[in-house]
Amino acid sequence: MANRRKMKCDCGTYLKEKETEIEHILTKAMVCPTCTFTTLTKDQAKEFRIRLEFHKAIDQERQVIKVGNSMGITLPEKLHEFGVNIGTKVKIEAIDQKSFRVEIR
Repeated sequence: MANRRKMKCDCGTYLKEKETEIEHILTKAMVCPTCTFTTLTKDQAKEFRIRLEFHKAIDQERQVIKVGNSMGITLPEKLHEFGVNIGTKVKIEAIDQKSFRVEIR
């Protein structure tokens, strides 16, 4: 395995890998602890692109529908590209009384 190179910011501080938000998407990036300059490595950029495509597929307003005696929300067909299929298990967690999170298992 190749040695990882350290990246130095213009301010002279070495960048550190950190979870950060870019365009409202949480991703790993190289961040300067001094001046907060942020950049992505090649692998981080690939991962960010995947997360960006996922957000584009899912981030939209939907209407609650009736399914038998229950309520439901439809998911876009594009999620097949991310491994979400009929029968995929999800975990639903309440965040507050007006929002919840759906986690794909």
